[in-house]
Amino acid sequence: MKTFLALSILLNICSCLPSAAPPKSIPHPPQTSPTLQQAQKIQTPPPTKPKSTARPKPSPHKNPLKAQTSQKNNITFTSLTFDRQDYRLKVLDQKNGPGTQFKSAQAAGQGHLASINGGFFTPEGKPLGIVITNGQTRGAFNSSSFLGTGILDGENLTLSSRKSYKNSNELLQSGPRLLWQGEKLTGLSDKNKRPRSFLIWDGQNHFGIVHANGATLKQLSNTLKQQPIPNFQINYALNLDGGRSCDFWISPKVSGGGITKKSFLNKPVRNYLILQKR
Repeated sequence: MKTFLALSILLNICSCLPSAAPPKSIPHPPQTSPTLQQAQKIQTPPPTKPKSTARPKPSPHKNPLKAQTSQKNNITFTSLTFDRQDYRLKVLDQKNGPGTQFKSAQAAGQGHLASINGGFFTPEGKPLGIVITNGQTRGAFNSSSFLGTGILDGENLTLSSRKSYKNSNELLQSGPRLLWQGEKLTGLSDKNKRPRSFLIWDGQNHFGIVHANGATLKQLSNTLKQQPIPNFQINYALNLDGGRSCDFWISPKVSGGGITKKSFLNKPVRNYLILQKR
């Protein structure tokens, strides 16, 4: 009886307590689709374009035929520069040996714009390297000598190494290479200061034939890096036969021409390069 009375009292007390209020709901913002402008803002930005690695196109202007004299480091340069789109170099090789057909560059160049001595030859008068004239091959490919590291394509007017050259109807192997874009050349001698004949090229359409009055190979190479020819960016230079073989003639028909640069006690050579208009 006592237990029943206690239970009844406890139930009455609980019924008098206030009931717990239901939890309030937390309002949520309405979910709406983003506007077009908002969508554009949250888009991933487009990737940046990589920088172009293509080489710049050659300049459309033509390089004029020009003879001039300049000086650098006590070296006098006589040069004839031109545009390879308008001119070519003909390889004039004397099949029967040095001096059998022409005694000088002036004699070889008659009727043309200019002439300069060509590549090296053996004591017997044979070409020291490959020579191609009018599609006819003479001599043999020089695969090892320092004097055959470069090759002139006279028809297309390019300078190449012997590892990268292509056949042409007018080809002359010579050396050493004096300046070669992107390459560090070694082995150039700093002895035997003498007259030099050589070819220059900017790698595009500007080409030139040049005589230097006296320099070692190393001195000449270092001076060419300093760009001694006005208005000509020399990126490639190939040495021709030098010393007593040096012989350079520019026709009086050329602006600034009427020039002959011939070594003292000059000796006959095996071949010449003749400048012709295309």
